[in-house]
Amino acid sequence: MTILISTERIFSLPCFEGLRLLRRYMGQNPAMDIADLLSLIHQVEADAHSLDMEASVHLSSLVEMDCPLDGHAFYQSCIKAVLLKHQPIWSKAMRSGRRRFVQTLDPNDQDVFAAAGLMDDPTPHHVVTWWDAVSGYARLMFDQEKMEQGRFAEILTIDHERARLNALGIEKEPEWPGFDDNYAGYDVLSYDQGETGLQNRLIEVKSSSVSPLRFILTRNEWSKAEKSGDAYIFHVWDMNKEPPVLHVRTVAEVAPHIPSDNGKGKWNNVAVPVA
Repeated sequence: MTILISTERIFSLPCFEGLRLLRRYMGQNPAMDIADLLSLIHQVEADAHSLDMEASVHLSSLVEMDCPLDGHAFYQSCIKAVLLKHQPIWSKAMRSGRRRFVQTLDPNDQDVFAAAGLMDDPTPHHVVTWWDAVSGYARLMFDQEKMEQGRFAEILTIDHERARLNALGIEKEPEWPGFDDNYAGYDVLSYDQGETGLQNRLIEVKSSSVSPLRFILTRNEWSKAEKSGDAYIFHVWDMNKEPPVLHVRTVAEVAPHIPSDNGKGKWNNVAVPVA
């Protein structure tokens, strides 16, 4: 039976110290299985009862076998392994800068980073390199989550438009050009009944989980919206709601929030409020 170990237990000094002890015994007794090693450790090591050896066994599967067992490098290897494999929710805040990030942690987690020498001041170059590498991964995780949320919102719009077209008696399927071309200027192609027949409905899909609700609009998207006029609309999905709630905005409703270029400066992105 697989035992689930919480991230809180794995990301702790008792777990890290347990791993250090476990790895040393593994090196001394390479033929012994884990159960026997744990039994031996508890018999020989008086401090073993204060360590989380169960969590250490799990951590051992995450940390490279050749990691150093002494000094700050050992703790740094443990921290990096937990961040990469478990992706604790607080790891997203690593993008905000070292000290600001650490201030968001509880005292026990702060102690872990301090024990790893990652809060030393002045900061050694190898510590800067460690922070840049790990926070870079945190950025990738955040970007991946944003992309997945955006794709989910586009699927919500396709489902919404499919139902709307069906209700209008329009026997056409919405298309998804935004999936094939990031520079199309809109995400979903749907249709409306016009005076002369079917008309295109170009939909730019946005997802947002910030409060107050707003979305980011690029210059390319706005250029396409201006050229398309009434045929272009914005679908803004509030992802904080369950299920997500759709807000529809026209070009005319968004236009007052678009900035102007001044001097030699040109705007590239703008945050548009939904309220």
